[in-house]
Formats: sequence, C-alpha cells, structure tokens
Amino acid sequence: MNQIKIMDQALSNLIAAGEVVERPASVIKELMENALDAHATYIKVEVKGFGLEQIIVTDNGIGMDKENMKLAILPHATSKIYTKDDLLSVKTLGFRGEALPSIASVSKLTIQSRKEDSEGYFIKTVYSKVDDEGFIGMNVGTKVIVEELFFNVPARFKYMKSEYQEKNFIIATFEKISLSYPNVKFELIMDDKVVKSTLGNGSIKALIENIYGRKYSEDLKEIHQTIGKIHAHAYLLSPRFSKPKRNDVNIFINHRYVRNYVLEQAIIESYNTLVMTQKYPIALLYLDLDPTLVDANVHPQKMEVKLANEMMIAFQLKPFLTDALRSHSYKIVEPLKEIKNETYQVQSLDFVFEESKLLNDNLEEVFKEESKILMDKIPYFEYIGTLLGTYLLFQNDEGLFLIDQHAAEERIRYEYYETKIGQLKSDSYELIIPLDLALDIKDLEIIKHYRDLLKSYGFEFRDSHLIKHPLWLREKEVEMAVKDILKQLDDEHDIKLDVLRNHLAKDISCKGAIKANHQLSKIEIDELIKKLRKCQNPYTCPHGRPVLIKITQYEIERMFKRIV
Repeated sequence: MNQIKIMDQALSNLIAAGEVVERPASVIKELMENALDAHATYIKVEVKGFGLEQIIVTDNGIGMDKENMKLAILPHATSKIYTKDDLLSVKTLGFRGEALPSIASVSKLTIQSRKEDSEGYFIKTVYSKVDDEGFIGMNVGTKVIVEELFFNVPARFKYMKSEYQEKNFIIATFEKISLSYPNVKFELIMDDKVVKSTLGNGSIKALIENIYGRKYSEDLKEIHQTIGKIHAHAYLLSPRFSKPKRNDVNIFINHRYVRNYVLEQAIIESYNTLVMTQKYPIALLYLDLDPTLVDANVHPQKMEVKLANEMMIAFQLKPFLTDALRSHSYKIVEPLKEIKNETYQVQSLDFVFEESKLLNDNLEEVFKEESKILMDKIPYFEYIGTLLGTYLLFQNDEGLFLIDQHAAEERIRYEYYETKIGQLKSDSYELIIPLDLALDIKDLEIIKHYRDLLKSYGFEFRDSHLIKHPLWLREKEVEMAVKDILKQLDDEHDIKLDVLRNHLAKDISCKGAIKANHQLSKIEIDELIKKLRKCQNPYTCPHGRPVLIKITQYEIERMFKRIV
C-alpha cells in the first residue's frame, strides 16, 4: 500500500470541481446564486462559445472588499454559515464554500467587485492562485469573468454534449433561477444576442410570458393556500401547453429551485384527464416554510433536498390543485393543428342513449344544473352536419366548431362514473340469475382472499358466479369492472380509491362510448351537447385528447384569400 499523504490543494480543488462544475451551465448556476445571496436586483449573464470561451455574470449586489475577495476563492470559505446550527437552517442559496474555488480550479477566473463607500478591486487567478490584482473603477456590485473553462482538464470535453445541447442547458438553468425570483431583473446574452430577459416587477404572469411566451399566460390558474405553517403559491398553466418531459413542473422551496418527485407527481396527477398520456403540464409551485424543515446539504449542486413530511404536504395540496383545474373554464383549442394519425381502437358495449331508467336517473342526478359558469364553458352554436361520421360540426358568429363525438361521450361517462365510484356506497343490486363470469383459478383465489373487501365495495360472489354488484354499475359492464378490480388486487393487494376511480372510470367510459362512424340523430346530438355543457371539464376526454376545437371565421377567410 502506498504511503498516505495530504492531498495537494490544487488537486483537491479539481476533485471538488468534478462534483460542482459539470458543464458551463453549472458555472452560471453557482454565480447567479451568489449574486442573489448578495441581494442583487439585477443580474446579467453573458456567454460566448456556449460557455467554454467566456462567461460573465454581473450583478448590482452589495459587493465584496479586497480581503473577502481573496478569501472567496479558498476552499470552504463562506459568509453564509458559521456554526452547525446555521447548517440546520440554511437561508441562502449557497453555503458550502465550494463554488468559486471549484470554478477557479478549472478556468481562468477574474473577480471584480466594489462595496458602497469604497473603491473597486479585482483579482485574477490561474490554477487557483492569484495571478494579478489591483484597483478598478466600477459600479457597486460584482462582476465575475470565467474564461477558458476546462482548459486544464481536457478530459472533461469528452462528456460535453453538442453546442446546441449545452446552450439549451444554459437557457434552462437561467430560466429556473429567473422563475425563482420574480422581483429580480435577469438578462441572458449569448454571443452578443439577448436570448432571455425578465422585468423583475414581481408579476408571475409577466414572468411566465418572459420565460415561456405571451400565449402561455392564457388560462393561467392561481392557487394560494396555507397548509399548517407552509405557504403554497401555485401557478397552473393551461393543459393545452403540455410538454413531452416533466422538466417544466417547477418547484421552488424558499426561492430555491429543486427536484422533488413526490411534489412533482402531485402536480402531474392534478392534471389527470386534462393532458394526454405521456405528456406533462407546465406549472410553478412556490413553497415558503421554516428552513429547519429543509435539508439542502444533500448534493454539492444543491438540486436535491430532503423535505420533512413531503408526503403529507403533497396529500393536502393535491385536492386544491385538482379542484382549481377542474372548475376552471379554458380557451377552446384553435386553430386546427395537424394531428398525427393514431390507431385508436374501441369496443362499444352499448349506446349511451339506450333506454335505461336507472342510468338516466343517475345522469340527471349527477349533471343537474349547478351554475351558469359551467354552462358558459362551451359557447352556444348551431349544428350543421357531421364530418366522416365522427366529427360533429357547429357554427356561430365566431366560426366553426368540431366536436369528436366519441371523445365527448367519453368525458360525459367518465364524470358520471368518477362521481359514482367516488361515493363508494355499498348499496348492491342482487341479481335474479347469478352471472357466470369467465374467471380462472387465480381469480377465484383472489376473490376468496379479499371477499370482505369486495363486499364493502358492493361485490358478492358464489364460486365463479356474481350474485351482487354495486347499484352504480350497469350489468353489461360488470365483467369488465370485476376484471379491473381483480387485477388491482393482484398487483397492489388492495383497492386504492384513486386508482379504482380513475382506471375504472376511464376504461368503462371509453369502451362504452359512441364509436366513430356511428351516425347520430339530431335528438341524440342535442342530448350529447346538453350533457357535455354540464361537465366540469368539457374540453378533453379522459385520456387528454381534445373534445372540441375551433376554427375562427378570420382563419377560414384567410384560407380562402378573402383576407390577405
């Protein structure tokens, strides 16, 4: 075994840099956080050569004096915490004292800073050692210049992505930090072009428009809720602005952007049936809570935090998010966009408007008049025909509306079944003739093992025969419902209310809905639209596909060159 020696400072800095400085975006993150900790109200980020050539971060914070600047580049030197107790209640973005030393070890670093009532001063480092220093004329604040990043660790270039991807990492990092502080003005300049900028006026709506685009603030839903000593502020963007990845489910804890799966999942699930499968919403969740409940000292990059009682917070927050989204009126999708052809197979069990007194009575109970707001979610229009036996066409002064008859009835059925399953009454309908189900030995074992639990939901069996089922479930859909419940019992060993409600409601509503190319009468169409108007969310089917779209009169006239 080789003799143990104290590691050289330059080598130890390089090792620390491997954890803190992965790519140019990591440098920008650390420098922006330092600027925010210095109480800056304006931060400008300038990038050249996607960060490898030069990164400049300028702020108008409180600045540093000569002595503090020299200490700042030393390992574990920090002004953020001094004792063990400080570490248990971190109130700043940075605190580990690793950022500047790590950056200095893999670049040529220059720090220029000036405090109020003092002269500006600069130091320049190479290989973590001061190479030049002196006084400089400048405004109050700090400017950090990082040049030739990774010049002394060429192996790091092997792990760099393409220039396009690295620029995207930089933009994403800038956006997350900008969203964290609505009261700070940010500006990102890449290769002498302004890429992103925010106003810093405290308006979340303006911030969303600056970061995502003007149209993204349409149909914005705000929720402000206090859960114990936690203050939650959520800004939920319209479901139509969904993304292929969950990166835009933004969570900020005490103004720190973090990744937290439990809270992210609560937000995603609140959009259930509003966005398509494998799509994710755009949302901002700000949590203000006691710093002692948050442990940010988990990873050098401080992106992961341990949060006390995170499951309870998510559980209590989710109903507020769900109710806000479902009660909201959204803008109908327009104009018509190209939709990829997808194979969508359905099995029709029966027709929703068949004569069934029980179902009609239940639908009338569920879809009774509640408020004028729900009726106004869909404008009034006139039926003019059916396209391809699937899309109902309507018109009014605004333009042309197309409604997918299958998706519309899916939504109606889903809300009916979701309500009925959600009540979970044990009232059962006893069959005169027991229903013989196609159950295998494994199914019978599950029924035997969970007999009491199934009975509490309204299902009773005699061997492979069903003798009772819940009142809300129609006889033609019983076997499908039983199969779904038995599968959940086999997988989860329990019947979870939310899984049962959503899965069973989606499955039954889809398979029982009107099939495509099924011609409806005028009476049936009127009844369909009447019930659709009374839905909480008439805009999407349970799978997130649009129910109706709109082509405005202006767009139609432009297509015919009546308007140039």
